[in-house]
Amino acid sequence: MRNATETLEQYFLEMRWRCLSLAADLDRIERAEGGKNLLETDARLAKLRDALGLLTSARGNRAEQVQLLFSDKTPPPARSKH
Repeated sequence: MRNATETLEQYFLEMRWRCLSLAADLDRIERAEGGKNLLETDARLAKLRDALGLLTSARGNRAEQVQLLFSDKTPPPARSKH
């Protein structure tokens, strides 16, 4: 089993790439017509902001917390009985 330093060494470049990719995606949205307003009002982007907050402030089970954040919590439709 790897220690923390070895794990970071293995995954750091990929983690950095993911951050850069997300930053580039958000920049593209912002530059598009209506993008600045969308960044401030879209519920999906609000969830991304919340997820980023979890990544930086949560301790343990970050993946589970982010998954729950993005999970659809609406009840399934009622099934008809035929």
